[in-house]
Amino acid sequence: MKTNTETLDKENLTRVIGEYPAEPCHQTPGSYLLVSGGVHGNEPSGILALQRVFKKLQEEKLTLKGKIVGVAGNIVALKKGARLIDKDLNRVCTLENEKQLQAHNQLDYHEATEFNELLTIVEKLENEKFNTVFHFMDLHTTSSNTAPYISVNRRENSFAFAKQMPLPVVKGIEKYIPGHFDHYQTLKGHSGFTMEAGQHDDPKSVDYHEAAIWVILVKTGMLEKSAIAYDHYYELLEKASPTNDNFEVTYRQEIGEDQNFKMDPGYANFTKINKGQHLASLDGQSIVSESKGRVFLPLYQTQGSDGFFIVKPA
Repeated sequence: MKTNTETLDKENLTRVIGEYPAEPCHQTPGSYLLVSGGVHGNEPSGILALQRVFKKLQEEKLTLKGKIVGVAGNIVALKKGARLIDKDLNRVCTLENEKQLQAHNQLDYHEATEFNELLTIVEKLENEKFNTVFHFMDLHTTSSNTAPYISVNRRENSFAFAKQMPLPVVKGIEKYIPGHFDHYQTLKGHSGFTMEAGQHDDPKSVDYHEAAIWVILVKTGMLEKSAIAYDHYYELLEKASPTNDNFEVTYRQEIGEDQNFKMDPGYANFTKINKGQHLASLDGQSIVSESKGRVFLPLYQTQGSDGFFIVKPA
């Protein structure tokens, strides 16, 4: 597999990657789209894709209804190329933590600072006068090879929003891992999804993330289909995954802080498994599947508290 030749400019990385239109006087009523990348610091693909999108929007002066804002997640972790600093940012984005931060209570881990800056941006967008509908996309990649897919909560508006994409949709992960940025925005009343584009260093992940942003800008009515090579972007996503079925998460393999987890080699997202099949080891003890299904998000990196999930057709 080729690694990504695009590199993140870590020295000049800022929270807001782009905002278009940049000036309120150029803005017309329409949907707001908040796109986040790099919530995990070893996943720069979403930020690189956003930089491509904003460059094209600005250079070609494309007409947009509403506004798109792109933000970086865990900036310090991104600069270090690490998944996290103290805690997984995608586990601490809760309404309770928001309440604590707004009350100026100190939370003793780095990611609280990152979350505080993100929730400030969400709140600002909620209060802007042009805001009619607020959508979001959270862009991620995985440690294992995978075809692109979408993860979404069970709320019908978010599920309907996600199904506009020609990709498989997995719902219900918030039951097992509350506190992710996607779920937080859903609890704030907005509709959207997380998109996993592929393996961390695969250059195609950036292509898929970029394509997804363009497709959603058209699907929300923010951008005219004729303004971009829409069919190219849509077909790129359509051909990227072997299925566009719907799945639901039914199991999560937790990893404790001091536990040693090792996933068996050869698993990828949506790999079919049978009951009794050996999947991994935890502290030297075998882990076998208790049911028939498909493996989801198998862990092939050193940081992380989720060994794997199992999904079944929804």
